[in-house]
Amino acid sequence: MGRMQIHVARNAAQLGVFSAEEIQAGLQAGRFSPTDLAWREGMAGWTPLGEWAEFRASNVPISSSNQFSAEAPVQPMPAWERGPSLAHFFQTIRDVALNPVRTFDALPIGGFAKPITFTYWASLPAVLFGTLIYGLLFSLMGDEILRPLKAAGNMPAFLNDVSTGAVIILIGVGLGLLFLLIPLSSMVGAALTHLLLLPWGPQGTYRQTYRATSYAQAAFFPFIFIPCLNYVAGPWQVVAIVIGLSRVHSLAIGLLRWFRLRFHLVSNRAQAAGLHIF
Repeated sequence: MGRMQIHVARNAAQLGVFSAEEIQAGLQAGRFSPTDLAWREGMAGWTPLGEWAEFRASNVPISSSNQFSAEAPVQPMPAWERGPSLAHFFQTIRDVALNPVRTFDALPIGGFAKPITFTYWASLPAVLFGTLIYGLLFSLMGDEILRPLKAAGNMPAFLNDVSTGAVIILIGVGLGLLFLLIPLSSMVGAALTHLLLLPWGPQGTYRQTYRATSYAQAAFFPFIFIPCLNYVAGPWQVVAIVIGLSRVHSLAIGLLRWFRLRFHLVSNRAQAAGLHIF
């Protein structure tokens, strides 16, 4: 029996990640149902536990599977989680941009590899397009752009004697380094984000924060340097990030608890001061 961890979901909500032995014991103890959906790395989609060959010997009746027949199997989302391909690349952008709630509800508790590879592929057109735009701009108007900057002393000293062609090369090198460091910066950003989420009681781990923010950010990278679209992509990206984090961490529950706690504290202090709220 494989040692790969298995994701289990029920009613479109993730129950967690378990080993095959834990699921076997859970089926016998009634913790899991044969109609619960399960998925692990390499599978095309989610299937009921009762249909898994390794769990058919659990002595658990699967007659209740007809309850599941009317419900379509839940596919891991976004599409990149089902395997890297050009079709899944564009489908992932569509999933995140147009259906973020469903996408992040179905986001598996996986590893770092898939969001990193998607981030690289999503960053590539942005870097290439940005290099092309700035390269053309400086090749046509480089002297006019650099001359006032040099005269005003707004450029580092070592760039004062640099030619326009060298500036174009430096821009390309800078964007290339940015391309290489994007996953690292995403990890650092996700760590800071997860730290800021702690007061709200996130239900997931740092890994889930990273996976959600990576997909939500990278899905909009191809539009960064496209005129007009970049003004739409920026705010849209923020909305996708907020939705992604709220779904993978059940933040609505944490926020509700926090507001209730704050209300009780304020109410108690007001009553102690002889005031009454409501």
